Amino acid sequence: MQLRAVASPERGPDREKPRTFFLALVQAKMCYGVASWWFDTSLSDRERLERVQAQAAHIVAAIPKAANREDALREARLKPINGVAHLRAVEYYLRLKAKGPSHANVADSIFPPEHPIHIRLAKAKHLHSTIGGPEKRHDAKVLQLARPVHFNITAPGGLKADAPEKDKKVHTMRRARRFSDFDYQVWMDVSVVPGVSSGAGALVYPKEGRREKVVLGAGSLACSYRAECVAMEKGLKRLVNAIALSKAHRTRVVAFNGSLSLLMALNTGPAVVEGAMLRRIWDLILRIVRLRMSVNFQFVFSHRGAPRNEAADKATEQGNAKPQSYPAWITDI
Repeated sequence: MQLRAVASPERGPDREKPRTFFLALVQAKMCYGVASWWFDTSLSDRERLERVQAQAAHIVAAIPKAANREDALREARLKPINGVAHLRAVEYYLRLKAKGPSHANVADSIFPPEHPIHIRLAKAKHLHSTIGGPEKRHDAKVLQLARPVHFNITAPGGLKADAPEKDKKVHTMRRARRFSDFDYQVWMDVSVVPGVSSGAGALVYPKEGRREKVVLGAGSLACSYRAECVAMEKGLKRLVNAIALSKAHRTRVVAFNGSLSLLMALNTGPAVVEGAMLRRIWDLILRIVRLRMSVNFQFVFSHRGAPRNEAADKATEQGNAKPQSYPAWITDI
């Protein structure tokens, strides 16, 4: 019925867009409903379905094509098909195990020890005691405090994801140079090996004085978005400390970040953001504002030749090699 409605001429010339979205939903629901089939599906078929879902996510979230697949799904509030299939399989396995010995034997026959869900279960058991706690929500009173905070969530030069690398480099460097006279620059980057490790790095550059550096492992279950959150939190925390130790009166801060999804999430404001991590980041932003400083967040293309961005990228490699003990998010488990 939904597909017939989408195909109706009354929807106008843009009906192809919602049709693509509904088709992706239908295919995704089919996969979600029979999660056990996912593990027997060829890699090419999995990739084809994931591409369709990603295309739908970009449409429904109305975000630039420069955003990667992971961030697009998060903005569209769609779960990755692979993750949902694993989750449904784990749920089914645990339900069978809880029904008694005979059902437990069936569960073990369906999901033998070499099945991928056992890796996820082992990580969950190991990390269950390190899940990050909730944070108190901000109220509407902080909205006035947030006025000196600006988020630029447009791609440098208005470029798209398929723009030539040379153009991306030129416009990224041009955007960075616009803020060369700011009192503080914060550069962040991340490196993620899915399911294995992730590194977060942040560098704080004062206009005068010594550079500050923070490097850490962001957790074995972190995706690029969550690792970016870790880098943002730790980078701003180091910035707050640097400002507190400085005797000079400084007023302007710029933070460069390569995660469009994170900047869009923070741009909703301190009273609206969801999740403990985003609230902690806004706590730090408001602390900086209370020091009578304006904060400017800029989206830039990562790995495009800006020297300070390249330095942050090297820091993430060090973070990848560090212990992955950062608290997991409850959605990871």
